[in-house]
Amino acid sequence: MSEKSEKHTVLNTFLSCRDSLARYILKMSVKKEDVDDILQEAFIRVYHEDKKKQIRSPKDYLFIVSRNLIYKGLRHQSKEIATNIEDDLLGHDNKQTDIELHNQQKFKAFNDVLSTLPEKNRRAILLRKYYGLSHKEISQKLGVSVSSVEKYISKGIKQCGDVLITQGYGMGSSNAKKSSTQVKENKI
Repeated sequence: MSEKSEKHTVLNTFLSCRDSLARYILKMSVKKEDVDDILQEAFIRVYHEDKKKQIRSPKDYLFIVSRNLIYKGLRHQSKEIATNIEDDLLGHDNKQTDIELHNQQKFKAFNDVLSTLPEKNRRAILLRKYYGLSHKEISQKLGVSVSSVEKYISKGIKQCGDVLITQGYGMGSSNAKKSSTQVKENKI
């Protein structure tokens, strides 16, 4: 065969099987907008390969090259996704670890401060925060009025909040004057 005839063989084969090749590519979960690029790249590769050594079955070769281009693209996407996931996880893990460490230190500091409070304040806070008892239930356990329980909790939380702020665990000096309820919810 002459060189001119070989060019036409690959081109004619490509033109005759273009639609079925496009459907084949789409079945491999390729986006419609990428099909023409794959077709073009497959044709160019088969054409150049045919120039080097005549291909016996250009149609089969077009399908094989198209499939390989798709797999190559998928491998590339997979590597990018894996890299992005690793980067996100590593970045997230570092941030999460820092936050967890800070919260653990803050919790330990809170417990240290809590242990220095007068017994009724400490018990009222523990019964409320750790055991989830209502003010009424706490008042019955401690044998005091509900308003006394509220005062114990409020005073204890304020003392804990003040100490935590001085240790650098607070929200800042401008927020140090929050009501004891707000401090209680934010600090514990």
